[in-house]
Amino acid sequence: MTVPAWTDFLEAVPGSNIYQSPELMEVYARTNGYRPGVVAVCGADGIRALLAFVLVSYARGHLPKFATRSLIVGGPLGDTSAFPKLLAAHESIAVHQAVLSQIRNLHSPSDRSVFKAMGYTWEDHLNYVIDLKSGESVLLSKMSKSRRKSIAGADRSGLHLLENPNPGLDMVYRLVQETYSRAKILLAPRSLFESALSLLLPRGHLWCVCAAVGESSCAVRLVLRWKNTLYDWYAGSSELGRQYHADEWLVWQILKRGIAEGCTQFDFGGAGDPRETYGPAEFKRRFGGGTINPGRFEKAYRPIALKAVKAAYVLRRRLSP
Repeated sequence: MTVPAWTDFLEAVPGSNIYQSPELMEVYARTNGYRPGVVAVCGADGIRALLAFVLVSYARGHLPKFATRSLIVGGPLGDTSAFPKLLAAHESIAVHQAVLSQIRNLHSPSDRSVFKAMGYTWEDHLNYVIDLKSGESVLLSKMSKSRRKSIAGADRSGLHLLENPNPGLDMVYRLVQETYSRAKILLAPRSLFESALSLLLPRGHLWCVCAAVGESSCAVRLVLRWKNTLYDWYAGSSELGRQYHADEWLVWQILKRGIAEGCTQFDFGGAGDPRETYGPAEFKRRFGGGTINPGRFEKAYRPIALKAVKAAYVLRRRLSP
């Protein structure tokens, strides 16, 4: 399968997204600890169905060496009758290298039985999607009162966008790292951001929007763009940014830019299990987007090893300063 054929398939198939694209797989290929792959089912007329995945190793710090999982975001795509072949081809690779495969859907699948027959279990997983076609005034009216107040206060405080079209990697990674350190969540390697900024930003597939107070950068948001859809990806802010409500303000700046550039929706990228309290979900809910449940499918290849990985992750968070 060639990259042009892959690209042509994504242009034609419903539900295509950047997470199944050769562009993002190229970013992963340049990221430490990431090993991307793609499998496809082809017919006489070309590709019928396709699944791109990435093997991510979390073997850092207190996590064991076998802490690798296969992530399939936004896939598989195409002819659903070919999905069993795709999943089997993927599993022939992942079963030898990962403890778990996880399919993170962007839309609720019309038929779960295909995945259940292959040994995957379903998990509810919420998301918020904002319709940008309604325009700025309608979006503001749908936000919570506290969210509108925070955005207005940030405007009055003098918060402004950094206009540099090529933001520095050091600044971007530092701000994202601050947020992940506060939450005690393992952050992707610096090389992921380096490759994304160098490959996706010039092609228009990545927006890197930074906020500053005076000369001090205080918040950043990384958003992926695929056709007319925006996907929230990574965000970070300093204590100064939190004081000025820069996180909320940056989302609003991105929504306004999306409307101006003809984008139709903003995908917040996940709001967690509905049975659990999840702080980022509340942050996203207050922007007034529609709630969806695209869910996830998971399949464990080594249940005992997976338990060990989860226990090590919990221990790591407890030991983090």
